[in-house]
Amino acid sequence: MKFLPAIAALFAVALLFPSKSFGAGKKKNTPTPAPAFDTTDHITAVHLTSITINLYATHAAKEYRVTPATKVTVNGKPSQLNGLATGMSVVVAPAADGVTAATIDAKSSRR
Repeated sequence: MKFLPAIAALFAVALLFPSKSFGAGKKKNTPTPAPAFDTTDHITAVHLTSITINLYATHAAKEYRVTPATKVTVNGKPSQLNGLATGMSVVVAPAADGVTAATIDAKSSRR
């Protein structure tokens, strides 16, 4: 019976000062971030005088005429219609008529 207080004291010390190796090697459960969704419009076709894009918001196709006055950039650099390719992310600013593209800003999907 004399050992009972000594054992209780050791047990209390063990609870107050846990070993650093206790739980070592365990990874914390951190939530993995959700994959980022691509919400950009994409070029689906490049024609001689127009481009067709897939609008993310409506999942509908939209065709824009491209004229010599259309300002085209690819990855931030000036380009021409032949610098565009299917699959590129694109932002098109329509001209006042709504059919002609005033500006086309495209980015390649490669990083």
